[in-house]
Amino acid sequence: MEKYEFKRNEFEWAEQFYDIIQKRMDLPEWFGKNTDALWDMLTGYIGLPCEITLVGFGEEKDAYNKLIIDRILKCFSEAEKDYPDKFKIIYKNNEKK
Repeated sequence: MEKYEFKRNEFEWAEQFYDIIQKRMDLPEWFGKNTDALWDMLTGYIGLPCEITLVGFGEEKDAYNKLIIDRILKCFSEAEKDYPDKFKIIYKNNEKK
């Protein structure tokens, strides 16, 4: 099982989260850095099953960051919901779960 961990304190701006996801999950350079592209990578590119741990994600103070980060987290959650035997999402030290 592939395991990935993402920490909120690793980046300041939401777009940087896509860069971290791309690097950590070894996604191709042509990865589109949007939720449609992320969905495609989760469901057809990365090795499965996988476990994704999200550390320290909670209420964002900046509305823009909140919007983008929430979309990314929703994409992870939807993968877990649609493919429960292939994805496991773990939240650690989060203000909101």
